[in-house]
Amino acid sequence: MLDEWDQIVPASEPGACNVRLADARHPLDFKIGKNFRSKYVFQIDALCTPELKKSVPKLTGIDCTFEPIANDRFRLSITLGDPADFRNFRLMCMGLMLATDNLSPLQSDRGMIVVLDELRRWQDMLRQRRERLLARTEIIGLVGELLFLRDVLVPRFGILSALRCWIGHEGHEQDFTVGGTIFEVKTQIVTADRRIRISSEDQLDPVQGRIFICNQGIAPLPTTDSASDTLNRLAGDIRNLATDYGHSTVDLFEIALLNARYEWKDEYDEEAWILVDRSLYAVTGDFPRIERNDLRAGVELVTYSIRVADCEQYRVNLEETISETAA
Repeated sequence: MLDEWDQIVPASEPGACNVRLADARHPLDFKIGKNFRSKYVFQIDALCTPELKKSVPKLTGIDCTFEPIANDRFRLSITLGDPADFRNFRLMCMGLMLATDNLSPLQSDRGMIVVLDELRRWQDMLRQRRERLLARTEIIGLVGELLFLRDVLVPRFGILSALRCWIGHEGHEQDFTVGGTIFEVKTQIVTADRRIRISSEDQLDPVQGRIFICNQGIAPLPTTDSASDTLNRLAGDIRNLATDYGHSTVDLFEIALLNARYEWKDEYDEEAWILVDRSLYAVTGDFPRIERNDLRAGVELVTYSIRVADCEQYRVNLEETISETAA
């Protein structure tokens, strides 16, 4: 439905908005439209407390306002200032709808809380995306996730289902979930003494569920080598796969890339990589890891490394494991 935004005519008088339902299948009351000045407007009508109204974030180039409708029901209107930013604005609005599509129509108050939280997250994400390039370690990490997505999940599940498995960019501890099973993707440049970097005490804690680590080794190649992938090329390959499936799938991928703080830049074509090896390890039994219960009171925000050589006894077959989790 968001594809029809451009077809909506502006409101006929100042202060008004010409809107239509964003998606009749969505449980909450989202609307898209244009105001008298032809500016794009996104709205949600929901229950809301006066205190919550005060927590509306300030986004650059986007105006957020509350207005009462009836009783405790309010309308949040989000208006885009510069039409040149419509692509990211549209993706942000779709992200707000995706973040709330598991709620029921009776949970509009919860929906408003989620929307405001997501707006704050987008505010931070877009600011950081504008301010800097990804660091080299971040590039390697994203290259690894895209390789796993393209080479492992897409052939097995198709592009749309594969994208729905990719959750790490949404702020989750884990990278991918397949049928309730967690897959952590850890990618490094191939060296003699490889280590897997773990970012928190919760990342491999079994309380999260069944966990596997997919460890990938990559090596640099000249960017002119046809066997190599730059970050831009990888993103382009997957975008092409999504394009064949439809606009909503492309949007889902673009939202994921924005959440990962990536947008196409020439600098991301300056290094190219090739996959050297890929191994899957089951995080079970005495697998080397830290769990929250291992920590003394007051200890938190733990990061640590695991020697890949010490994981070999936990190696499992990747294809068989993926097939089993999808069954």
